[in-house]
Amino acid sequence: MSNVRLVRSDNEKIARVVTGLESGAKHFTMGSAEIVDDMVKKQAAAKFNEKVDEYQEKLDAHAKEVAENQEKFDISKLEIKPLYEGVLIKPFAQNPFQRIKRDEASGLILDTGGLAPIIKHNEDGEFHEEEQFIHVGTVVEVGPSCMYVKEGDIVFWRKPSETPIPFYKQGLIQVNEHSIMTVVNESLQARFDEIKK
Repeated sequence: MSNVRLVRSDNEKIARVVTGLESGAKHFTMGSAEIVDDMVKKQAAAKFNEKVDEYQEKLDAHAKEVAENQEKFDISKLEIKPLYEGVLIKPFAQNPFQRIKRDEASGLILDTGGLAPIIKHNEDGEFHEEEQFIHVGTVVEVGPSCMYVKEGDIVFWRKPSETPIPFYKQGLIQVNEHSIMTVVNESLQARFDEIKK
């Protein structure tokens, strides 16, 4: 059981006057579990609030830097171009060359048309959408050393060979031309024959 003292000693009275805490409030000893718990909660809340304030300062500084950069760079005038054999690509959300196949008699779906299967992971026991290994997208720009791929081509590549390009959150990625597996466009044979000459 906690001890409650209603009368302060002379030393406590002097200490409270010196620290500016003198008031008519009742004084509880540190032996009270409720008081200790309350102090711990207040300290934890103070530390949390301090971290929130630090993060807010960091966020404000970042927002200021972003605003300054927006004034420096006019996106409507900027160009982005990959170097060497780099290929800048805007990926599709899903492969546009897939088709859903159904059995005509039963209506059963035989092929989901590239829809990512949902699988249960052994690690957490939760269901997750399986990540696609092969990606598809449209070529936005090509580097000066590229021979086969041109702007406007649709290309296939493996996910491990891509590098995200953080340019105004446009969702662009870059893949080296030698990592592109397949090109889709019209008149490709004529283009490749011309390259061979």
